[in-house]
Amino acid sequence: MQTAANQQWSAAKKFFFRFTCIYIPIYVFSDAFPFIAGFNQIGQLLNSLGVWAGTEIMGIEGPINTSFTGSGDRTIDYINLLVFNMLALFGSAIWTVLDRNRGHYENLVYWIRLLVRYYLFAVLFSYGIVKVIKTQFPFPDLWRFLQPFGDASPMGLAWTFMGYSKPYTFFAGLMEIIPALLLLFRKTTTLGALISVGVMTNVVVMNFSYDIPVKLFSMHIVLFSLFLLAFDGRRILNVLVLNKTARAVDYKPVFTDKRHRYAALVFKVLFIASIIIPNTKNTWVWYQQLESRAENVPLYGIWEVEEFIRNDESVPPLITDDERWHYLIFEHPDRAVIIRTNQDRDHFSAQVDTTGQTIALSRQNVSKFFSYEKTDSVLVLTGEREDETHTITLHHFDMENFRLIDRGFNWINEFPFNR
Repeated sequence: MQTAANQQWSAAKKFFFRFTCIYIPIYVFSDAFPFIAGFNQIGQLLNSLGVWAGTEIMGIEGPINTSFTGSGDRTIDYINLLVFNMLALFGSAIWTVLDRNRGHYENLVYWIRLLVRYYLFAVLFSYGIVKVIKTQFPFPDLWRFLQPFGDASPMGLAWTFMGYSKPYTFFAGLMEIIPALLLLFRKTTTLGALISVGVMTNVVVMNFSYDIPVKLFSMHIVLFSLFLLAFDGRRILNVLVLNKTARAVDYKPVFTDKRHRYAALVFKVLFIASIIIPNTKNTWVWYQQLESRAENVPLYGIWEVEEFIRNDESVPPLITDDERWHYLIFEHPDRAVIIRTNQDRDHFSAQVDTTGQTIALSRQNVSKFFSYEKTDSVLVLTGEREDETHTITLHHFDMENFRLIDRGFNWINEFPFNR
């Protein structure tokens, strides 16, 4: 909501606004989520400052990891959170002293809101498209179906839950894309921010409840959405709570000059395209790769061991045996999983030569080489390693044997099927 030019802001409101005007750009242009190419140097500089603060001021021993790990809750992220707040507080204090006679910052409101709107658009669309085009939560890996339920991590359980259902994942992504698009326009910003708060609050709760390491980042998205709503707080309160009329906002043109308006329009179109086109294209390519695994991965599927012969002696499937295989799984290119009878699971790099009919498995200092013969649903591996010989006979495991696959969807349920 725009404020009249002669309206005076309170000292607290001016200080808070100064704080946000410093903190938000620092966070957006850090490497917390580098959507915009070219700002990595800023993120690296801020990370270096965080490492210095962590080691020299906080006394943290050992190297502080700043490399990308997929987690947004690393030690450096918490250090940066403190550093960013200190920078914003220090900068706000200086700004207050130098500009203490200013009555308001109404002209600056548009620009900080614009930055937040476009940043949230980039975040929400990028997160939404990988759900609509199902890549963030792909269908659970084959080894998940063989993992004891209680051995899954909370995050693994959440990923399995989300990945199982295409419709639910599509809906979740759509609910992120809708507010992303609404935030692109001033007249629909309030509606977009309201939806964003609801959707992303659910994400925050899920991240905390299932130990998903994007807690800090998702909380920032909620806070940034609330920041946008704060300017319409009185109007929202009147309409949704007090049952009063709300004064319409007069959205005056930002630029009066035609050339400036066209330049702004071109920038907006290019920015939107730079987010939508590459994200959609890359996600679609990734999705096609995931969906074509069964055709493109040699020996794709779960292979269950029928007979395991070591040095010409058959090894029984004892649950105490930490060497005998129970399952061999091929699902991803250049990867394989071995599950042993004691439930230990090892992930290997794999090279399958369908011409020479050989399999090479490697993991750290362990390498295994086999020749294989495949007949219909039977796979026979033979190999030698040091003073041991192995002959392993496996059969292809039908996924329909899993209740989670076989059950499917049912319109009519006379009784709940909760197993």
